[in-house]
Amino acid sequence: MDDDTKAPVPAGGSEEGPLDGIDPELLARVRALRLMDDDFMTAVFAGDNRLTGLLLGILLSRGDLRVTRSMTQRELHNLFGRSVRLDILAEDAEGRLYNVEVQRADKGAAARRARYNLAMLDTHTLKKRDDFAALPDTYIVFITEHDHLGLGLPLYRVEKRFAGTDLPFDDGCT
Repeated sequence: MDDDTKAPVPAGGSEEGPLDGIDPELLARVRALRLMDDDFMTAVFAGDNRLTGLLLGILLSRGDLRVTRSMTQRELHNLFGRSVRLDILAEDAEGRLYNVEVQRADKGAAARRARYNLAMLDTHTLKKRDDFAALPDTYIVFITEHDHLGLGLPLYRVEKRFAGTDLPFDDGCT
């Protein structure tokens, strides 16, 4: 290579790359991270409204979704029973709430866990003497590592309907 075709040398005069000098064991652990890893997912989405909105827009097929508040590992305490820690809790411009749970183990993606998360969100949202209409529409989303139902579909949506009809049961939770 002649002098005109050499790669530029970074400031400081060293030809080391940005990952040189990092402990190889630590570097291997970082390279193995995926968004399915709780700590990595928490770090990536923490307070990032734009990225959280992008994730929710993709999952819910909603290009118009604008997240105004996003937090990770949000704890909701229950004085009389089990508390929960929500992986991602977000709110959009219309006041709708979104709970995203990342679940690697097959066991933790139970429908009753979604129900409990919703109940905890509702009890922490509705204030004393508020009308039930004040409850925001809420979306509970589970991202699982494996096909939870084993039907080969990439996405499962729950639709609530009154039995024997096509009428939706609109309780504000999807």
